Amino acid sequence: MRPWLRNISAVLAVGLLLGADKPSGDLDIYFIDMQGGAATLVVTPERESILLDSGWRGFEDRDPKRIEHVLKNVAKLDQLDHLMTTHWHADHFGGVEGLAKRVHIEQFWDRGLPDPNAPDNDKAAYPDGPKPNDPAGIAYLKASAGRRKSLKAGDTVPLKGNVSMLVLASGGQVIPTPTGPLNPLSESAPPDLEVDPSDNARSLAFRIRMGQFDFLDCGDLTWNVEKALVCPVDRVGPIDLYQVTHHGLSISNHPTLLQTIAPTVTIMNNGPRKGGDAATVQRLKTIPSIKAAYQLHKNAATSADDNTDPALIANTDPAGGQFIHVHVTPDGGKFSVKFGEDGPTRTFDSR
Repeated sequence: MRPWLRNISAVLAVGLLLGADKPSGDLDIYFIDMQGGAATLVVTPERESILLDSGWRGFEDRDPKRIEHVLKNVAKLDQLDHLMTTHWHADHFGGVEGLAKRVHIEQFWDRGLPDPNAPDNDKAAYPDGPKPNDPAGIAYLKASAGRRKSLKAGDTVPLKGNVSMLVLASGGQVIPTPTGPLNPLSESAPPDLEVDPSDNARSLAFRIRMGQFDFLDCGDLTWNVEKALVCPVDRVGPIDLYQVTHHGLSISNHPTLLQTIAPTVTIMNNGPRKGGDAATVQRLKTIPSIKAAYQLHKNAATSADDNTDPALIANTDPAGGQFIHVHVTPDGGKFSVKFGEDGPTRTFDSR
């Protein structure tokens, strides 16, 4: 080969190698089917990976295997940069043990851990654990040792590039009140329910933003704290993509929250017999901004009218396994929603 041809070949080879690692500019979000648990994988334009919850323990590591498949085979990544545990319930952090065996997890984030030396063992602040004798709790402490940090309302998660991640709620507290006008919808807000003593009310809630696009995940946050996010002042802002809170249970998804954030698309991570309450489905149908309300599963215990459009249900088989993929353009101006790797796709405008 002539010297000048060798030089061109070398330049092209280097360019291809550099291009393989070049950020895409796009944001990808994968809602992985945990059969009524939670695991949402976010991949930023910088190829930084964030997993919001890790599903259930057991079932022959069904949930860790599903997460690993999406991370490695679909998103083409070899490690998990951030694991966010929204709260201490088994369907949200139980999969850590199996996942840590399969994937390197660089950093763990949660709302804090109980102090075993506290007078009441921190039961007031951490009513549901993780307990020292709980296998899931033991596995989490082992996997996260030396690599975990806690998050408070108002914190930001350090991410590369132009994606921001703001903690809106943690431990039952919401982000400090911003300056601004009162939310007019507060005047007609339904009354508070009895105080929720469970860890659900203490869930982390996140807003992820890129350009014009905003995504909201509130874990399993419940009624009163959801209301505090938008009353008397809106702390959230308009949302393009909303992960339906608490798998679609009706003690969450406060009507005033839904009216205030006015999402364009909602995705419910329910199971065939967990979540997807009829009251929540009907509540979503009253929000005029919603152009598509997706579910991972049909609620097998309710009627067709109490589920979404069958064309927006990802899994027809109760055994599940199909994920929902959201792809956001570099400026955040548009996003598409697709079933799996090659399923039907719809595209939406961000606001």
